[in-house]
Amino acid sequence: MSYWAKVDSVPNETSALLMERVLRYAGIPALVRRGAGFDNPGSLSAGPRDVLVPEPALAEARRLPEDTTSLGSW
Repeated sequence: MSYWAKVDSVPNETSALLMERVLRYAGIPALVRRGAGFDNPGSLSAGPRDVLVPEPALAEARRLPEDTTSLGSW
């Protein structure tokens, strides 16, 4: 049984969904969880999100965004 580990914390739902999609496209399962304190009904779409992946994929998941944001990646 593998545990879910936090890859990163992002500022909003849109960024979290983008990161989740990039990870899944690379073959890494990912989950998005609302940040602490932002799980009340009045702020369901606002606030930070945590992006989680299985522990065995953590190193690769952390390396993936670095590969896409370096100079010349566009």
